[in-house]
Amino acid sequence: MKSLLLSIVVTAHNSGEYLEACLHSLRSALGENFNLCEILLINDSSSDDSEKIYDRFALGSTNIKKFNVSYENIGMVRNFAVQKCSGQYITMLDGDDLLLRTSFTEILDFLSSHQPDMLITKLNEVQIKPSKGEINRFAARAIGQNRAIREYLIHKSFQAHFIGKFIKSEILKDHHFPDFVCYEDSFLFLEVLQHCNRIYYSSVGPYLYVKRAGSLSAIMDEGKIKLYKISLERMDSILGSEYKSLQMCHWIEFINRYHDIIALWTDRGGMKQCLANVRTFSFILNPYVRLSYKRKLFKVRRITKAW
Repeated sequence: MKSLLLSIVVTAHNSGEYLEACLHSLRSALGENFNLCEILLINDSSSDDSEKIYDRFALGSTNIKKFNVSYENIGMVRNFAVQKCSGQYITMLDGDDLLLRTSFTEILDFLSSHQPDMLITKLNEVQIKPSKGEINRFAARAIGQNRAIREYLIHKSFQAHFIGKFIKSEILKDHHFPDFVCYEDSFLFLEVLQHCNRIYYSSVGPYLYVKRAGSLSAIMDEGKIKLYKISLERMDSILGSEYKSLQMCHWIEFINRYHDIIALWTDRGGMKQCLANVRTFSFILNPYVRLSYKRKLFKVRRITKAW
């Protein structure tokens, strides 16, 4: 039996307040293509009505699979879900986010006709659900692997999120998310990207990434900050020194945000040395380094002198 073109993974952990709107937007995004895609609903240890909402959504649909897991760990949830997918491509949807109406129609046509290894779409960051209106027409352009890595490191066109991305199943299944409660995407994305050759990018995307004050990524603690550090170290181990200045931008941002906590760590010396080793002139003149990071370089150097 020929596999479906796309598997859509929806994850929820106590997302009941937002989940119905999320699933409604998924149905609207797919439109008449709804039955042509596989939808996997993953409920991870929810104590609210998330499972009941999933059950109502799945009722009567043979292309929807629901799973209850007890990981309380998004990295483990993603690994579980990926291995259950049977579509040619995989994309992910968090249970507290939304999709634009009819937005998957052209994307499905594109995946079928162009067969990319990865399609990257820009996320639409919103504070609340936007009003209905016309959306810009989807248009994707081919970008080489080096260009994709550079654009990711610049951290403007797109980030490490696996939401808003459409990846060949056979590629994603060969790589595993770490057992992280957050920053699992940052840890794995570059590894997956380096195994993709046919990469396309669209500045118009279907995904509404809703910024919420109480979200997992918004509430930081020392444990999450250490996972962030591990993800940055993973970036360095994968890329070596080829994109050194752009890699340093990520370390600069990390230190700038969390220097009060990092100052208490005993293993902070390596970060201080890395900053000291930055060739200031080359960094400042690098056209790909954003002006904000050029300014922050001097700020974080002053901060780390006290360490």
